[in-house]
Amino acid sequence: MNDIASRPLLDGKELDAAIDHARAALAALLRVPDGGDGAGYPKVLAEARALLGALLDHRLALAAARIDGRDAAAVAAARADRNEAIAVTGALLYWLPAGAPAWPEVALTLGRLSYDRYTDPWPGAEPPDPDDLDAACDLLLRGARYDEADERTTLYLFLALRDRQHLLACPKDTRALMTWGERLLAFPAAGGLGQASLHDMLELELFDRAESLARAGSWGPGGLRPLRLAGTLI
Repeated sequence: MNDIASRPLLDGKELDAAIDHARAALAALLRVPDGGDGAGYPKVLAEARALLGALLDHRLALAAARIDGRDAAAVAAARADRNEAIAVTGALLYWLPAGAPAWPEVALTLGRLSYDRYTDPWPGAEPPDPDDLDAACDLLLRGARYDEADERTTLYLFLALRDRQHLLACPKDTRALMTWGERLLAFPAAGGLGQASLHDMLELELFDRAESLARAGSWGPGGLRPLRLAGTLI
């Protein structure tokens, strides 16, 4: 399995075969009576889950870039891969101690997969599950470090927090949304949204927040508290 994991450019039949191999290896480990009697069994099981999850995530990413939404079989296969990747990665995260070096990366992967399922763009998707959105926000927030998060993670955080904020306004989420939105502005392409577009989105979020505060009577001594974005008074 280590040989498979060291080949990140797997594709096509070679990738399918690697997934089948990893899935069979994990199934065999799970069939061991009483969870195995060796001290190294939990680690081997975790490595098997990590490998299968990584391979499924890789195949899913390739499919998402190529898939034709009109191909029902391809869409169903991608959804099955995503559900399996969520299950396997979730089991791995549940086993890992919170302080384990691998915990943040596994949490980010599971958060991203959960958000992808929540925003499934293909025809015939199930209604979005708020539990997926909660998992995405909470795991991404716990796994990301503000000064170290890459552009992709920052984009996922901004979008997930924005969606949850629209479902149920929460001051804590609003603050986090603006924080990560400003972080996303630090990247030249702003996560693919574009600097101008992202700035407009953040201003709109601030405007909506101001209106909500006004309706709730959240006024300071001088009226509604001023809101700032990138040095601009709103």
